[in-house]
Amino acid sequence: MTTPGIFDDIVDRRNSNSLKWTLSEEFLTPEEAAADPLPMWVADTDFKAPRAVREALHEAVEYGVFGYPAGATASCLAAVTGWQAKRFGWDVDPAWAVQTAGVITSLKTAVQAFSAPGDSVLVQPPVYAHFHEDVQLNGRHLALAPLTRTEDGYAFDARTFEAAIRPDTKLFILSHPHNPTGNVWSESDLRTMGGICARNGVLVVSDEIHQDLIINTAKRHIPFASLGPEFARNSITCTAPSKTFNLPGLQCANVFIPDRRLRAEFSRQYERNLFPLVNVLGTVAAEAAYTHGEPWLEELLTYLRGNHAHFAASVNAATSRVRVLPADSLYLAWMDCRGLGMDPATLDRFMLLTARLWLDRGPKFGREGHGYMRVNLGCPRATVDEAIHRLTTAVAALP
Repeated sequence: MTTPGIFDDIVDRRNSNSLKWTLSEEFLTPEEAAADPLPMWVADTDFKAPRAVREALHEAVEYGVFGYPAGATASCLAAVTGWQAKRFGWDVDPAWAVQTAGVITSLKTAVQAFSAPGDSVLVQPPVYAHFHEDVQLNGRHLALAPLTRTEDGYAFDARTFEAAIRPDTKLFILSHPHNPTGNVWSESDLRTMGGICARNGVLVVSDEIHQDLIINTAKRHIPFASLGPEFARNSITCTAPSKTFNLPGLQCANVFIPDRRLRAEFSRQYERNLFPLVNVLGTVAAEAAYTHGEPWLEELLTYLRGNHAHFAASVNAATSRVRVLPADSLYLAWMDCRGLGMDPATLDRFMLLTARLWLDRGPKFGREGHGYMRVNLGCPRATVDEAIHRLTTAVAALP
């Protein structure tokens, strides 16, 4: 447990137009909203961004002119690529970088650029909802290679993975680290995935937005494209400061595409969809975060490790009907609620109306998520304590 500090501060987000904290009829029924459930669903944190980021933004706002930007500055690119070298030992050529308005936007662009309607895209459920939704929204099909459930979590199975690839499979969207399970992929796993994809003509799109959030200190994040030139040539790597430094509302991401042909086609498709300029304040925040944010991140990781350990130990000690699985990464916990014996709709209502917790429903992550809930622990310890109390009290009252 850490001593009280910046991450213990309670920031009231209820009147800030926060997606997570707004009791919207789009997501909740009037009955559910009236229960005033504690929001722990959307994957942003309740922490203020690092002081250096806020000061850089204040300076930009005081300047007062917000005209069209002339693309990424050399100093911003140096900060973005330097972060990859410093944190992961990956030497990224600044020419590989394409700035976009976000990782989700980038994933949609890649699907459109490198597949056609009717083609399939490989994913590993249970996996982030946008991997499912955005593939299907663009008229593509899902090729499913489910992770194998183990005693303590999930594992990659090469035979399942390769068997899921079809003649029309054009892309593999890799969640790396994996959301929601928190898997941190080993070099062996990554090489196996990459080799199978290369043999089958499948482009790897690696979503590495959670790369900085490694909870298990025995694990390390290995950028997919850092494995060697052959892996880099067959890959697109999506990164952003948004999860790490809590900046998603500023809409700035950095996509690394080493292959010139792929980079040109991605950029063409991006420009077909929207004007290819990024939020001016987003680039200011990204540069400041990657330049000055490392000490803040190390404090954050210590705090998140405490939140994970506290939540899992408390819930798992209180009941055998719900189990919080070990987490190697993310500020998100994956919780096995199958012991409650509820179907997904009943489980969701139990959490919202009885436990009064607004969690992310497991089925959003695929059929393999039935009976599970994702819990956002990117919040002050007091919020985690309140969640533990509400959950364990509600479960204890069940027959």
